[in-house]
Amino acid sequence: MDQPNKGAEAQNCTGCFLVASPYLADGHFFRSVVFIVRHTDEGAFGVVINRVSDQRFSDAVEMSDPSWAKSSKKSKPGATSNAEADAPADASASIDRDLIHLGGPVEGPLIALHEVAGIGEPCGVPGNPDQPHGTETILNDHPAEAFGSMSIQYANAPAWMTTDEDHLRILFRREDARLKFIVGYSGWGKGQLEDELKAGGWLVTPAESDSIFDGDGDIWEKLVKRCGHAILKDLRPDLSLPAESEAFDPGLN
Repeated sequence: MDQPNKGAEAQNCTGCFLVASPYLADGHFFRSVVFIVRHTDEGAFGVVINRVSDQRFSDAVEMSDPSWAKSSKKSKPGATSNAEADAPADASASIDRDLIHLGGPVEGPLIALHEVAGIGEPCGVPGNPDQPHGTETILNDHPAEAFGSMSIQYANAPAWMTTDEDHLRILFRREDARLKFIVGYSGWGKGQLEDELKAGGWLVTPAESDSIFDGDGDIWEKLVKRCGHAILKDLRPDLSLPAESEAFDPGLN
C-alpha cells in the first residue's frame, strides 16, 4: 500500500483520504474522514465517509414512490410473520446500506458511492481533465481498419459514484455490492485545501475500497494510526511497527 505523503501541502489529493487532525478548527469535520473525489488547481471536492444519519434511503424512496416498498419486499424461506418475511437475511448489513451518510456541509443531491464498475463514473483517480474522470481513451492505429480503433479503459478507481435515481434503486437491490448513500458534500475553493494542509489540519493517506465501505465507527482511529506509522517509519526506517489492527507499544517512544 502507498504511504501517506509528508509533503501533503504540495500533492494532488485526488483519490486520498483527508483524516482530520486535532488542529483542524472547523467543527464540521471533527474526527472526520473525507474521500477526495477530485482535486485540481481550481479547488477540491469530496465526501465525508464516517458520518451517518438516522435517515434511510428506503424511506426517502417510498415517500416519492409508494409502490417501492411493495416491489422491494422479498419473501424469506421459513418466515413465520410479516416482519420476518420483510427482514433481510443479514439485518445489520442491510441497515448499514440503508442509512444515509452526511457527506459534508455543502448541500447537494443524494449520491451512491459504490464499487460496481460501469454504473455512474469512476472517482478518486487522477486523469486527463479533457476526459471522463478516471478513464483513459486510447486510439489504436490498426492497418486493417481505415480509421483505426478506439477503446475506453477504466482506471482502477477505489469507488464509483452516481446520482441517477434509477442507478440508486438498482444498487440498493444489489445485495452483493458494497455502497454508501451520501447526501451533501465537502468542497474547497482555489488554494483553500492547500492552506488547510499547510496549517496541519489534515493527515493525508491513499484511499482504498475497504476503508470506504467497511465500518464507520473506528475508521478515523485506524487511519490516524496508519498516518502515524508512516511518519515514524520516515523518521526511523529500521523501526518495527505493529499492524493497524494491533495495539501500539508505548515502549517504542
